[in-house]
Amino acid sequence: MSEYTEVEQPFLQQLEALGWTVVDQGAGLPQEAGRSLRANFRQWLLPEVFDAAVRSINRTDDGQEWLMDRQLEDLRSQLLRQPNRTLLEANEAIQSLLFKAQADVNELTGEADPVVRLIDFRHPENNRFHAINQFRVDTPGCVKTFIVPDIVLFVNGIPLAVVECKKGSETCANPMQEAFVQLQRYMRRRKETEAAGLKEGEPRLFHSNLLLIRTCGIEADYGTITSGEEHFFAWKTLYPRDDATREGMNAQQQLIAGMFAKPNLLHILRTCSVFMDTDGGSRVKVVCRYQQFRAANKIAERLRTGRTAMARSGVVWHTQGSGKSLTMVFLARMLRASRDLADYKIVLVNDRQDLEEQLGETATLIGGRVNVIESRQALRRHLATDSSDINMVMIHKFQEHKQTLTNTVAEALGTYRAMPSGKTFGVVNASERIILMIDEAHRTQSAELGDNLFEAFPNATRVAFTGTPLITERHGEKKTHKRFGEYIDTYRLMDAVNDGATLQILYEGKTADSALNEKHAFDQAFEDLFRDRSEEELLAIKRKYGATGDVLEAENRINAIAEDLVSHYVDNILPNGFKAQVVCHSKLACVRYQAGIEAALAERIKLEEAESPPDGELIKRLRFLKTAVVVSSDGTNEPAYITHVRKQAARMSAVDDFCRGFDLDDPDREYTGIAFLIVCDMLLTGFDAPIEQVMYIDKKLREHTLLQAIGRTNRVKKGKQRGYIVDYIGLSNHLTDALSLYAASDELQELHDGMQSIASELPVLEERYQRLLQHLAALGVKDIKAFVTGASNDPETDAAIVHEAVKALKDERQRADFEVYLKKFLLSLDIILPQPEAHPYRVSARRFGYILQATKERYKDTSIDLGGAGEKVKALINEYLISLGINPKIEPTELLAEDFLEKLALHAGKNSEAKASEMEHAIRKHCTVHHDEDPAFYKSLSEKVDALIEKHHEEWDLLAEKLAELRAEAIAGRRTGADGMSREATTFYEHILQVGFAVGSINDGEKAKFKVLMETTVEVLQETIASVDFWQNPDKQKRVRGMIKNEIAKSGIEELKQNRERVTVEIMKLAKNRHDELIRTIRAGAA
Repeated sequence: MSEYTEVEQPFLQQLEALGWTVVDQGAGLPQEAGRSLRANFRQWLLPEVFDAAVRSINRTDDGQEWLMDRQLEDLRSQLLRQPNRTLLEANEAIQSLLFKAQADVNELTGEADPVVRLIDFRHPENNRFHAINQFRVDTPGCVKTFIVPDIVLFVNGIPLAVVECKKGSETCANPMQEAFVQLQRYMRRRKETEAAGLKEGEPRLFHSNLLLIRTCGIEADYGTITSGEEHFFAWKTLYPRDDATREGMNAQQQLIAGMFAKPNLLHILRTCSVFMDTDGGSRVKVVCRYQQFRAANKIAERLRTGRTAMARSGVVWHTQGSGKSLTMVFLARMLRASRDLADYKIVLVNDRQDLEEQLGETATLIGGRVNVIESRQALRRHLATDSSDINMVMIHKFQEHKQTLTNTVAEALGTYRAMPSGKTFGVVNASERIILMIDEAHRTQSAELGDNLFEAFPNATRVAFTGTPLITERHGEKKTHKRFGEYIDTYRLMDAVNDGATLQILYEGKTADSALNEKHAFDQAFEDLFRDRSEEELLAIKRKYGATGDVLEAENRINAIAEDLVSHYVDNILPNGFKAQVVCHSKLACVRYQAGIEAALAERIKLEEAESPPDGELIKRLRFLKTAVVVSSDGTNEPAYITHVRKQAARMSAVDDFCRGFDLDDPDREYTGIAFLIVCDMLLTGFDAPIEQVMYIDKKLREHTLLQAIGRTNRVKKGKQRGYIVDYIGLSNHLTDALSLYAASDELQELHDGMQSIASELPVLEERYQRLLQHLAALGVKDIKAFVTGASNDPETDAAIVHEAVKALKDERQRADFEVYLKKFLLSLDIILPQPEAHPYRVSARRFGYILQATKERYKDTSIDLGGAGEKVKALINEYLISLGINPKIEPTELLAEDFLEKLALHAGKNSEAKASEMEHAIRKHCTVHHDEDPAFYKSLSEKVDALIEKHHEEWDLLAEKLAELRAEAIAGRRTGADGMSREATTFYEHILQVGFAVGSINDGEKAKFKVLMETTVEVLQETIASVDFWQNPDKQKRVRGMIKNEIAKSGIEELKQNRERVTVEIMKLAKNRHDELIRTIRAGAA
């Protein structure tokens, strides 16, 4: 079974069942561009399909097509020509064209600058959907002269999706990663190729791209042109179909059914794909995740069907980090793009200044102007209108006006407190065509502000977005769903973790270490702080402050925690390049933490410099680290120390540079060294910084605030396996209480599952370690535990065990399982390192890594790597491999490499079986790579390998010797011709013999004619293909094909005449693959 039959064909067949027009070109390399609806292989747009489709969907009111040929040509030109633009810039420009293109004039009506629809979004059935496999695009001047994406999906001739299908094989144990790398190559986005000054791929194929798909059948996911591998996600909804119908579908089938149903694909393109700037500074293309698509559509459905305000309203419970703000954007875009909902006034409501800024930036993605309501007067002015605009308002603008007391009245009442108003807030707009989208609705839903909001818009649809709704009985009428209506869509913490959309969070309590929970130590802390106070004063202070106030601001305590905090950060977080947030009790505590952390960093640098030898790279990184305090202003009379840190943070652009990766090499990026963002109240909710991996908490947080805060660490980023919460104040009880808000036992267990202690990873690590041992033991590898634990103490025994392990992993399925098990083991180990509990597993990690490297080298499997492992673990394994003389960054040695035999001796040692096995797979890979240059020769070579193995099975020394001889033959290639023919004619003769004749042979009476035909064919090729741009010129190729067909017709060989079309295609294909050899032969003859 092949990649084509197991992955590609089922993909095409399912698309065909959805109404797509499928062009299945088979599994071979296409030779006729016309079969893929193009004039030549340089085109990536389907010109005839484009012209016919676009002409058809643009008609006058009376149904006449009005676009002229020249206008269609101009529209194609607008798509094709994107001068001096990067791939992302071109993609963004073309996406705008897909939404709104223009022509110069409608010559039938006289309308100037009419809008042209390139896609009919309102009527999907009016468009033309094509899926073409083996979509060859020629790439002259590149390392490889063509690319062949497995499937390209077109709407009206415009490529919107590229699908890379992979299947595990002898040289590919990790098909999904291989598919990702291949997509990057096609787009010319591999950094190593660019660094080498080389060109590859064809970025223009991706100028209009919406989706990149990678699939191996049982696994399938999607991303965009800017997605890293960690941002490819599965699609798990079939909306508008019931999701229960997903039962029995594999990942590929779910993705096709959910994303490539025609209305859904156009819906995603039109409303759920945006370009945005990240906090890290880069611009990216984002396509909705399935829960966002589902929730936005469900809300729109309620707006259409609900008869009352409550029936249209409801709660979207999507966990932190799942993209609630973007869900709002996608919903708003859906409303604007629809005919029946476009008149809705949209009001975005939030309750924090920092959230307003963040939501404001996101809201611009909706398109059009966003009105930011700055005052109560502006609220009534803007929101009372019936215009279908977009507005953003803070909930505090709904505060009722209070009556200020005169001095006389205040003195009479004995208070200067303002008197509540005698009136309620009142109605601002009674229209039903208003939708309120309330961000983090649980925080203000039960307060007077929430009542005023509801009173202001009595008939509006109210949609509450929250990651932590109020749901228990103790909240009574305050429950979120009672206030806003029933749940519209849920996407909970473990849903996001299981989808890879967010990370699990590990909790580590340090309170026992700081000893402030224990009464004796607490008393001691007070005595240290207040030595000069009397016992009565000390008792009064304890009674007043307890475990807060001055105690949490005490410099001695803060410095001790800062020292521990820096140690934890440097050992656990910095090696993987991530950053930290420090949450403090007060603004003063923030300032003191900054001083304490900087002092602890300076002390750590001194310790590292005193090491023998010092780690220069670590010292350089430590010196680069910086801190920043981000707090709000205290007004005109704020203390000078707060003003100082606020200005310092502003000068450093602290929040922006914290979100960026460390850049030690650019002197203009010194503030990317901000590793510690120190806060009090700000940036605890809504702050999205994937580079943050740990939050150090020294502040009492409760319930929703606590759950929202810890969610800052769960964002996905490459190399980040978990988020960490390190607790210095004793939040474990509060954390339990917060989780217990989710009363149902399954929900509570779910949340506990998503918030684990580091100790909880230990049994996971042990289970994954045992699974690795069991996997190899089940494959017959004896004494594997003795090897990985280092218990054998005998190099020869160790080598024999490694050989058995590598031999057991010859089957790519077993190899793939081993790699998956090992990566999961290393993931758990990276989480626990450098804790002492990880030490027993370090030797095993090194030795399992050695087996993986030996397997990669033996079977020449370049898909194997440790790309998903953390830097701490990779450093551990790589250091071990390098100590053995193995550079893990160097790819497996190729058969033709000058040092192949030297490396072979190093890998195999005295083990003849290992030597023979590695030689065998090197020859097989060489035959696979070079097969198309001389199919008959390399097929014969591969058969010789099979024959040698069968003949000399178990005779390892002799087999290795014979394979070495065969290696020499492989290196030499075809040296001479046979039976009186030239070498080139012999190459064509043997290949066409296999593909041009039914039985793979020719009768003796026609051999002479066939030999002459092949010699003549080679002469024709040598006289023609050397011309400039021959392989990019379809007319020249067509003329040569005609000449070859004529020669076949004249040969008098009847079977070849009947198969001349296929034979000609095969000859041209082989000629292209042997272009350099054919030209070299001409030059050699001339010399």
